[in-house]
Amino acid sequence: MSRFNNLSEAVSVMRARGFVNTFSIQHQQVYCSELSKAISPTQLTLLERHAVPSPSAHNGEEEVYGFRTDDNQFGIMTNIYAEYDPEGFYTVFRQCLKGQAGHA
Repeated sequence: MSRFNNLSEAVSVMRARGFVNTFSIQHQQVYCSELSKAISPTQLTLLERHAVPSPSAHNGEEEVYGFRTDDNQFGIMTNIYAEYDPEGFYTVFRQCLKGQAGHA
């Protein structure tokens, strides 16, 4: 089980392994800035999920997720948006296909 010391380390390692896109939740959908397009949450499969310590987070932890799109693009999303709009974040996040991810 991998354990990262912080969000920056997790993102760096995941990017080196091919999760090169950034997914964020905007207006009740997922947006990818690198691809300049919105992606339906139902087109995402969760491959990885990592909890990392974060003193600034409400519960002392942030999560970073590795997703694959239906057209085989790999990207990262964090749960930082959930700090501001938990209901909005989880409404979209629950629509993502859960794939075969486990807590890492």
